[in-house]
Amino acid sequence: MPHYESPLQEAAERWPQTQLWNDSCGMADIDLALRRGGCGATSNPVIVGNVLRREMHLWEDRLREIIDKDLADGTEDEICWKISKEAGLKGAEKLLPLFRKSGGKKGWQAMQVNPIYYRSVEKTVAHAQELSSMGENILIKMPVSTAGIKALEECTYRGISVNGTVCFGVPQAIAVAEAIERGYQRREQEGLPTDKLFCSCTIMTGRVDDYMKRLVAERETPITQEYLDSCGEAIFKKVYGIYRQRGYRAKLLVANNNSHFLWSRFLGGDILMTINPLWWRRMEGARLELHETIDEQVNPLIVEELLDKIPEYRSVYLADGLRVEEFNHYGAFKATINEFLTGCDAFNAYLRGFMLP
Repeated sequence: MPHYESPLQEAAERWPQTQLWNDSCGMADIDLALRRGGCGATSNPVIVGNVLRREMHLWEDRLREIIDKDLADGTEDEICWKISKEAGLKGAEKLLPLFRKSGGKKGWQAMQVNPIYYRSVEKTVAHAQELSSMGENILIKMPVSTAGIKALEECTYRGISVNGTVCFGVPQAIAVAEAIERGYQRREQEGLPTDKLFCSCTIMTGRVDDYMKRLVAERETPITQEYLDSCGEAIFKKVYGIYRQRGYRAKLLVANNNSHFLWSRFLGGDILMTINPLWWRRMEGARLELHETIDEQVNPLIVEELLDKIPEYRSVYLADGLRVEEFNHYGAFKATINEFLTGCDAFNAYLRGFMLP
């Protein structure tokens, strides 16, 4: 029997098609993930703010240089994004050897466009191009808003590897895949290469569960409580089946796995999976019995009760539950965008402490 230092290492070695990414661009976080079979990383200003706090010993001199010299007349927001870009680039450089060794199949560093652009196609695309130009293994995340769908198509057409995020269900995930396909097709019609594109769609399974739990608690809805832990899983596996059946070129990414129960429910899928750095550490030395689970469907009776008791679940489980024009108004989308925007504000406030000591 092979010896594994972590269940995540076992999962990475037994099911290499299920790519495990580190949900952080911190140097120590990526190092641990790579030792345990991780093969990608992600970032956004909220993540970078957390990395800065944990790895200030690596950033203190550079942060002071940016504030005092590089952007001596810069705003907090400009300094925030300068640091975010440099942190993402550090992650990309650490992953670059794996990226080149795998021929671009692994070793990606995801960076997120500024969430304030979620209503603008033009500004989202412009920021995506700026971030993408920094390195060959940088993938660009953008919210699956109404404008985001058009931006995903346009970026794919321009040869930018993209990920649709802030996505909670079947209608958004199908719209993402179709937008990416249109981008591919436009390139192909013009004889442009597509072999270096690596596009994906995130489904925030943990946030789906949390949102449904909050709604049920607020309304005191009579429902079997354990069923609420299967909301995101049922959606993800339904979308996974649709993607395979239709042959979409975008991969699926499962995110916000708040426990080992969630990440272990998708093993064996040809998918991407982000793991919080806290869970990479918590799993060190742990012993779990793992088996392939991607094709184990949620009990239809559970899904039936969820659909019957929670109207918002119907909206994201049924393929026609939301129109593209309604994406911005879905409750979980609004809450998550607000969290990202508030996180950017908090990062700016943290930087203010260095700018105004």
